[in-house]
Amino acid sequence: MEEKKVLILMTSGPKTPWRCATPFYIATLLASNDAYVEVFFNMDGVNLLKKGVAQNLYPKNASCGEKVRSVYEFMKDAKVAGVKFVSCKQALDSANLKEEDLIEELDEVVPASEFAIRALEADKVLIF
Repeated sequence: MEEKKVLILMTSGPKTPWRCATPFYIATLLASNDAYVEVFFNMDGVNLLKKGVAQNLYPKNASCGEKVRSVYEFMKDAKVAGVKFVSCKQALDSANLKEEDLIEELDEVVPASEFAIRALEADKVLIF
């Protein structure tokens, strides 16, 4: 069976923390089931790539001593499963983010036009 390619467009970021864990959870599940998965960061999503942001972002508030995982922990799970992180260069520029500002888990920075190419090559495209 040929490996499936899944592209996740991550436009959600710190402004909508409740939307930020699920894409990485799904990416982890897909990669763990032998899919090739890329998360393409764009719009507010690129802010998750800034050092310290995802580490201090939680998809929900803890209650009654409940342990809540940070968005960064979900991102690290995805990386361990083999998910590739790609960012739009123009979105990084718009957010005034430089290479030294970014987490080490980022694999690649590409022009915005690369999203269209990758979307056409993917078997599935998911948008968050």
